[in-house]
Amino acid sequence: MSMNKFLLLILSNIISLSLYAQYVDINLVNCKISETEQKKIEKLIAYERMFCNEIFETRENITAPVKINLYGKSKDYRLAQKTYNAPINSAGFYIAAINEAFVYKSSDFISVALHEASHSIFQFNFKKSPKWLNEGLAEFFETLDFDSEGNLYSYPQSGRIKSIKTGIDSKDSERLKNFFKIYSGSFYGHDIDDNYNTAYSVIYFFIKSKRTDLLKKIIKLNTQGYDTEKAIELTFGSFDRFEETYKLFYNYHK
Repeated sequence: MSMNKFLLLILSNIISLSLYAQYVDINLVNCKISETEQKKIEKLIAYERMFCNEIFETRENITAPVKINLYGKSKDYRLAQKTYNAPINSAGFYIAAINEAFVYKSSDFISVALHEASHSIFQFNFKKSPKWLNEGLAEFFETLDFDSEGNLYSYPQSGRIKSIKTGIDSKDSERLKNFFKIYSGSFYGHDIDDNYNTAYSVIYFFIKSKRTDLLKKIIKLNTQGYDTEKAIELTFGSFDRFEETYKLFYNYHK
């Protein structure tokens, strides 16, 4: 295995993955997928459920419904995009109002499906979550895969990490604080690529450096009504300490 990949331990592996798979509905629109692809999607979404069970301290995600509409023809997918006013340059989107994901069957459709499915699971837990958290975890989940021995791993989004490392020495001391203030539709507006890069980098930092307990505490404070800056301050002692730890992680990241 490449040293760039890192294995993920499923703490809840005693739970049958088939139990989780019961609640994945893949609606095929003019396309086919193999049984292997179907099972892979179900098993990886099962990990998303387990992860959310862990960070939200619940067991309810076993039954969190996930519906993915998978399109084999671009004209059908474009019609769905138009119907829901979705971004035209995306290979997938999620509509919270009906709790359904829409995915075009491109070469990396499984990764896209994992990303969009995570929005469905996340809404089940935290409907008004900060965008950095929702999109950051979705970006992380889309990197899940199994190696030849069946071990679950995540591969780093090297392009996003490279961008973060390039900008890590920015003299703008308020950059991260301002980022965490972004809510709702503004996340998808100006600097959307940088917003996705930063959101992913924060989640990757917590998981890769084995600080998910701190992420869990921040999320819990978010659900209690604290904004992210205050939640980070309460978790790390100060926002500056978090920023220092985050930057140090990426300065040494290979």
